[in-house]
Amino acid sequence: MRVIAGSLKGRRLLAPEDLRVRPTADRAREALFSILQRWPQGPFLDLFAGTGAVALEAWSRGYAPVACVERDPKALACIRPNARDTGLEVLAKDVQRLPRDAFQPQAVIFADPPYETSARLWQEMAPRIRDWLAPGGVLVWEAGHPTELAAVAGLEPVESRRYGAAVFHLFRSS
Repeated sequence: MRVIAGSLKGRRLLAPEDLRVRPTADRAREALFSILQRWPQGPFLDLFAGTGAVALEAWSRGYAPVACVERDPKALACIRPNARDTGLEVLAKDVQRLPRDAFQPQAVIFADPPYETSARLWQEMAPRIRDWLAPGGVLVWEAGHPTELAAVAGLEPVESRRYGAAVFHLFRSS
């Protein structure tokens, strides 16, 4: 696993051998950032960050500030060395316990929860995450195929794109 583009291009990233962490594949990350090119850059938040690969890709491509949230100690043991010598903020917290006012408005929020709990977490978390988005900001919710996500007030579905077993659901803050 490596950073695809930007100032950290080619940087190898640590990933735990434990299969509970499922890093977003290089190909899917490359596709994600191609999609995000049409959205404004700015603050970027990576929730359920795993190895931090998406957050590091964002930082490498000029998003700022960039923060990632992860609670798993094995994942954090990878994120911290992966983020060394970058401006990435690593928050060792449980996403589900973050308050509504945890973050200033973000241009992009990427969330990649465990696939088996993705639909339930969407219902629980989407209203709070919406409050963290800047007006016109984009939320990307990665889920396993075929996960359907219920409508949430203030989040307008834009599109869904499938990459192997992963689906990126994009929502615009309205």
